[in-house]
Amino acid sequence: DSATSIPIDESLQFSEALQSAHRGVDELLGSGSSILQGLRDQRLTLKGTQKKLLDVANMLG
Repeated sequence: DSATSIPIDESLQFSEALQSAHRGVDELLGSGSSILQGLRDQRLTLKGTQKKLLDVANMLG
C-alpha cells in the first residue's frame, strides 16, 4: 500500500510544480505585454512631442 502512495505523491508534487511554473510563465507574459504596450504609448507621445518641437523650430526659423 505504501509503495503505491509514493508514486502518486510524487506525481501530485510534479503536477503542482508544473502548474506553478505555468502560472509564473503566464504572469511573465502578461507583464511583458503590459511593458510593450507602455513602450508603444511612450513612442507615440515622443513622436508627437518631436513633431511639436520641429514645428516650433521651423516657426522660429
